[in-house]
Amino acid sequence: MKSLDQEEYYFLREKLELVEEGLRGFCDNVDCDKYGYKDLLKIKYKPVLEHNFSCIPKLKKEKHTLLRLFSKKSFQKYRYKKCNICKERLDELGKEYYVVGFTKLLKEKKVYQYESVCVHKKCSQKVKPPKGWEKLN
Repeated sequence: MKSLDQEEYYFLREKLELVEEGLRGFCDNVDCDKYGYKDLLKIKYKPVLEHNFSCIPKLKKEKHTLLRLFSKKSFQKYRYKKCNICKERLDELGKEYYVVGFTKLLKEKKVYQYESVCVHKKCSQKVKPPKGWEKLN
C-alpha cells in the first residue's frame, strides 16, 4: 500500500504538469481562447478571454505554490533521487533531470520492451545501453 505522502506527491505532480502545459499554451480553463478541447464544446459557446490576460498570472501563482509544497520535508524522499552515473543528488522537478530510454525487440512475441535510466543532462552522454538494447534519442 502506498503511503499518503506518496499519493499526495504524485497527485501534486500531475497538477504541476497541467499547470506547465497551461503556461506553454494548452490551457484547461474553459473560458480561455487557448482551451484545448474547445472544438468539443457547442458551437454557441465560444471562449472569450485571452490566454495571456486571464490565465498566465493565475497559472504562475499555482506553479509557485506547488513548488513550495514540493519543498516540504515529507516530499523530499520522492522528489530527490541519485543519478545512476555520477551518484549525485538528482532533482526530479529540476531542469537537469533527464530520462534515457532503451528498447529491445522480443522476437518470439514481436513486442518491444522498454527500460529507462534517470540521470543529469550532462551525464546522459555517458549512458551506454546494455547488450542487446538500443538507446532512444
